[in-house]
Amino acid sequence: MKRWIILAAAAAVVLMSPSRKETDVGELLPVELLYIYKEESGIWVQTDTGDLGIGADLQSALKDLKETAPGKIFLDTADYLIITKETVDLLPQLWGILRPSTEVCLGINADTQAAAFLSAHKPGVTLNDIRSGGRFLPTLIRTGERYYLVS
Repeated sequence: MKRWIILAAAAAVVLMSPSRKETDVGELLPVELLYIYKEESGIWVQTDTGDLGIGADLQSALKDLKETAPGKIFLDTADYLIITKETVDLLPQLWGILRPSTEVCLGINADTQAAAFLSAHKPGVTLNDIRSGGRFLPTLIRTGERYYLVS
């Protein structure tokens, strides 16, 4: 049900945009969770929709994500952001890309399947809180198939 609400909101934003290209609503891929981590090959950006972008830096990874997705990736719907110790320094670059109310946590062995868990166990720290300073990131730990959120 929540997916349909997100999709409807995404469609409304796209359709009401004054400088828009024609977009088929069926092509929109609203993202609920974004997971950013680092591998030897660079920065990896993965979504709960199963899409993946890889690049030397965050911008090229996001570009790859959008170019290789089977539809139009819609990041404005992201409710959750999981980052790692290696990618926490990328947070300032995300302020203009994600909504200020996107909730953020530090991931240990995390994955994009955590969206349902995070909707029940809210991280409680937003991008806006981080931008204002003084907030510690809660840690999302995955052990096997189980998740734990530690404040």
